[in-house]
Amino acid sequence: MNDNKKKTVLVVEDDDNIRDFLQEVLEDFTVSIASDGDEAIEKIRANKYDLVITDLRMPSVPGEEVVSFIHKNQPATKVIVISGYSSQYAVNQSVKNGASAFLSKPFSIKELIQTVSSVLRS
Repeated sequence: MNDNKKKTVLVVEDDDNIRDFLQEVLEDFTVSIASDGDEAIEKIRANKYDLVITDLRMPSVPGEEVVSFIHKNQPATKVIVISGYSSQYAVNQSVKNGASAFLSKPFSIKELIQTVSSVLRS
C-alpha cells in the first residue's frame, strides 16, 4: 500500500473460526468485525469502511441485505461476498446487489489477498 493510512475493512461472518482467520490474514488493514448482518448494518451506519467482506448465509439479516444496504448508503465502499453456497445465482445476485467480488469457501489465503488487493485498486 502506498497510503500512509491503513485501509479499513469490516468482516461480517457468523463463524468464529472464519472470522478470526480473516482478521489474522488481513493484519495489514484496520479490521473491525461483526458476527451477523444486524451488527454489520449498525457498524456501517456509524463508520465508513473501504471494504466490507461479508458472508451470505447468516442468522437474522442475511449477507444479501448487508450488500444492498452498503450499495444504497455507502456506494464508495467495496464489497466482497464469501459463501459456501456459491451457485451461479448467488454470485449473480451478489454482483447485482453491488458486490465487487465473490469468493467461494473454502478459499486460500492467496486467493483472499489477491481479491482484496484487486478490489481495493478498482
